[in-house]
Amino acid sequence: MRLQLTLIFLLSIATLYAQPVLPTSSQVEDFYHSKTIIVLEPELFSPYNIFIKEVVKNHWKITPYEVIDYENFEKLRKDSSYSFLMVTQTRYERDKSKILYNYLDLMLGADVPTLTEMPLLGSLPLSYPNAEEENFSSKLGVMIRFLQNRVESLKNQPGISGMRYLRYYNKNIPEIKNHVLLLAREDLSPGLLKEGILDKYYRYPFKIVSRKEMDSIIEEGTEDVAFLHVVGPDNKQREGWSMKLVFGLKDAQLYYYNRHVISVKKPNGFLLSDLKKIGH
Repeated sequence: MRLQLTLIFLLSIATLYAQPVLPTSSQVEDFYHSKTIIVLEPELFSPYNIFIKEVVKNHWKITPYEVIDYENFEKLRKDSSYSFLMVTQTRYERDKSKILYNYLDLMLGADVPTLTEMPLLGSLPLSYPNAEEENFSSKLGVMIRFLQNRVESLKNQPGISGMRYLRYYNKNIPEIKNHVLLLAREDLSPGLLKEGILDKYYRYPFKIVSRKEMDSIIEEGTEDVAFLHVVGPDNKQREGWSMKLVFGLKDAQLYYYNRHVISVKKPNGFLLSDLKKIGH
């Protein structure tokens, strides 16, 4: 749950406190008649801008779309004939470190004063702002497909308030065992790398790989796998939040979401407590 949103834009900083606004049934229907605007980041050499153009060409199927530069976003955002896929930067109210995190948001245009009042069709933690682009580049296609699947769920199951938060998808945890679980070594807490720990608490098929190996498997797209995605600062930093997500590669479904406050005892990454939750 994002208790405080801080969206950093080119010309202004808006600190907002509203909870995510789920769209009404009519707004979901409006989305299907909208043109989706893919908003590029304002940074000149943004890795996201490089990847997103190719990803939407291959994976965006649900509406017509157009790619625009950020400076044109404000001119269009109040028009409900447009929807918007863009990166926002988010700060958690209870995070004393005031660290920002990149989220991938899908919103419907609306004539409202602030962005957090715009209907939010879907939102996913994407990256820590200073992280290497390899942490998310190969996973963007799955995330884009997930957001489209989520809109389909909102259409077919209106009124599910639980869908406001990503923990709603933990109902899918039992599905993980039907796939080979890919775990990047760099995303595991040190305790999970001790010999025998993974085998003890997770009885289903898994592979420990490097991030580059994970990227190759995801990009090839032939294996029936679920993969871990972690968003948070590197392990040298002992503050902030760590967000953990497990996606299915072929169905683009979210199977697991959790987060924790980073500390000496709980570094950034997948913890033994996460493993126990998915391995029961």
